[in-house]
Amino acid sequence: MMQIAILNGVLSEAEQEFYIRHITKKYPANLVEKIILDVHPEHVDVRCILHRFRDMRKMGGYCIGEPSTWNPAKQAELRDTIPNPINL
Repeated sequence: MMQIAILNGVLSEAEQEFYIRHITKKYPANLVEKIILDVHPEHVDVRCILHRFRDMRKMGGYCIGEPSTWNPAKQAELRDTIPNPINL
């Protein structure tokens, strides 16, 4: 679900919808995690945070999550793993 954050001011529903449409033209809506609308007297700064895809790994037949969350021994095991070659 996309979050909308409005900073330093107020925007009407129509204005919010305009900025949401503007962002979703550039990025698919399911990739946008958050839209930040920073309201200034002369303009509105628009920023968006995209969904971060996690690097999932599989070892020993089990999906064991994102390598950055592993303990040092499991990270060393990943570094020492020899990938299987793919012959086309």
